Amino acid sequence: MSRMTRHSAQTERLRMAYRRSGDPDGLPMILVHGSYATGRWWEPFMRILPTEILAVAPDLRGCGDTERATDGYDVPDQAADLNAFVDFLGWTDFDLVAHSSSGAVAVEYALARPHIVRTLTLVDSVPAEGVFTPLETYLLLDRMRSDRDLLAQALASLMPTFAGEDAQTEDADRAFFQTLVDDAAAMAPPAFTAVAEGLARWNRFADVDRLTLPTQLIWGDLDIVVDRDATTRTLIAIPGAHNLEVLHHVGHSPMIEAPVALAERIIEFITDDLDDYGAVRQMGYDG
Repeated sequence: MSRMTRHSAQTERLRMAYRRSGDPDGLPMILVHGSYATGRWWEPFMRILPTEILAVAPDLRGCGDTERATDGYDVPDQAADLNAFVDFLGWTDFDLVAHSSSGAVAVEYALARPHIVRTLTLVDSVPAEGVFTPLETYLLLDRMRSDRDLLAQALASLMPTFAGEDAQTEDADRAFFQTLVDDAAAMAPPAFTAVAEGLARWNRFADVDRLTLPTQLIWGDLDIVVDRDATTRTLIAIPGAHNLEVLHHVGHSPMIEAPVALAERIIEFITDDLDDYGAVRQMGYDG
């Protein structure tokens, strides 16, 4: 079990907080959280990782202890934030794992810096064509700024086996969930709707054929946010896609609902023999 510590990074774009676990000389991995979240969402997952993996989980713009920016929530901007964070770390070869809305951020980053990312894992990720959000949903997102009960209901729906009505939740888990709600409520006000607005403007479906690095998609079959058809379309569109791992009886948030199962899938993937990817990856570089 890895010991977790908290740190701060002054990048060229903004000050970012991040969590770190594992041996300093371990296999480097970056974990990127989704909307209404912070790096805290990755804590259950990080605690069970072997010490041989050096994992870092930053708080993205406007979230957690990172700067509360008033703008810069479009996908390319957040990918630039990730790029600045990687430059701060000085990493030139690492495994990238992204959840939910930040799947778009990770795809954008990997398209720009394919030589830097060793493998890409997308967990219950938005599809490569982005997401259209109806007006009524924007109104709900805006209401969640001041309605904590509504915010808590929304977060619970993202992790039904952990915080849903039928979940067998321990006191410690209930306390952890309330902390997640507190984190979401404390986000920079623009972040409540700006991320969704950015995803509506983002579409890389025609470009992901350049993603020839080893890629894995993971999806919980109780996910009410991202459906399997959209996930399959992304899988087929990415030449380097390894496979689609379906986690049964898991919702949108496997790092919280099923951290052991998620860790098993990711560790097996990043430690697999990736030599077979060499030819297709080089083809992507040459193209």
